[in-house]
Amino acid sequence: MGQLKALGKGLSLSLMVYAPLSVISYFNEVYNGCFELIVGSCPQLPFYYHMPRLAALFLTLTLLRYAWEEGGDHGSHERGFSKGLILGTILGVLTFLVFSLGGFWGWEHLL
Repeated sequence: MGQLKALGKGLSLSLMVYAPLSVISYFNEVYNGCFELIVGSCPQLPFYYHMPRLAALFLTLTLLRYAWEEGGDHGSHERGFSKGLILGTILGVLTFLVFSLGGFWGWEHLL
């Protein structure tokens, strides 16, 4: 039961950070997203437009590095926490992508 609890802690840690970042990215795409290849009629993007993506990339690399360090041969609880971090990071990245695409194209095109 201890390893399952550690897995849940690792999963919840990464999702607690990805959930608000996904919502921020959703609203960023709703208000600032524009896609036009031919005419180029999109207004200039604000300076903060790429911040959620950069934050998600930095967060992903940081959590995976932390999971790598915790996944050493220290016992079963640390391995469970490391597995939870990796699983939470994967789920967090998928959540971030769904929310970003939902804000950019709208939910009616995704679901």
